[in-house]
Amino acid sequence: MKGAGLKMGAVFCLWIVPYSIPAQQLAWKEQHPAWNLNLCADSGQSPVRLRLSHRLEYSLTFSGVFFINWDHDPNKNQVMLIQDMTYECRGETDRRFRFSQKIVHHLGIQFFFDSISRIHVDDNQLDTRLEWRIRKNHGCFFSALLSTRLFNGYTLTINANGNQDRILNSSFLTPLTVLFSGGIQFKWPFFGSFNLGITSAKLTWLRDKSIYEEQHTIIYYGVPEDKGYLFEYGISLHLLIDHNIAKWLRWNCDLLVFKNMNLPPDISIRNNLAFRLAKHLRAAFQTRLFYEERISRKVQLENIVSVGIVVSI
Repeated sequence: MKGAGLKMGAVFCLWIVPYSIPAQQLAWKEQHPAWNLNLCADSGQSPVRLRLSHRLEYSLTFSGVFFINWDHDPNKNQVMLIQDMTYECRGETDRRFRFSQKIVHHLGIQFFFDSISRIHVDDNQLDTRLEWRIRKNHGCFFSALLSTRLFNGYTLTINANGNQDRILNSSFLTPLTVLFSGGIQFKWPFFGSFNLGITSAKLTWLRDKSIYEEQHTIIYYGVPEDKGYLFEYGISLHLLIDHNIAKWLRWNCDLLVFKNMNLPPDISIRNNLAFRLAKHLRAAFQTRLFYEERISRKVQLENIVSVGIVVSI
């Protein structure tokens, strides 16, 4: 990731929401499929009630994109296919404990009019969380957030002969980042949550060691070639907002910050405004912002405008 830029596109998308459950960005229902179980307890004690629930969201987006001041590649018209999936399962008891796991998958394929194609968006996260509610809207948490890509990522360059070269810049588990956090949690009903990681650690690991030769460097993503991994201690905060501002407007914001002892903070923001235009017609404006000094000292900014049809099954 090099430089900062702005990307705007006109997007037509099809959202499919199984089980009549709420899509994170474009559905307004608040129902989740759930099962209530009574677990056996010792004699003389009331049984422990366990509630299991899950949700699945899927979207497929076709778009035509025009670049403005984008530093990654030459500005070329193109078409893009973007696939997004979120699956979350959780179990909670009446004794204030909750365990949840969420898988988030974003995959985009770019096809240029000169027959060049590449994987442009490849973000995958596994978020495992254990929560203990102390008071109504306060508690403690421990979480592990794993992030990686699935396919090889390349930087396209023009060599001295005028031909195009592909330079590997990332691949599966290269890098792999795992953020461990434990601390205090604050929740606002029907609005969002704030997690303050009083003690946090971040692991960065590069599985494919050939990345150093491809990039002609001995340090990549802050990871020295002779070690292959980097382990950092610090603090973190995670702000998640999912709120209906009006019947026709929904706001979703995901902010993640990690600060170790010696470097500026790593910042990741995904902000989405979704508009209900009609019963099955939605529009959305999404902004993603990244900053990590070890990768680039410039802020990475991406904007996507989309209009599409929502289908609930």
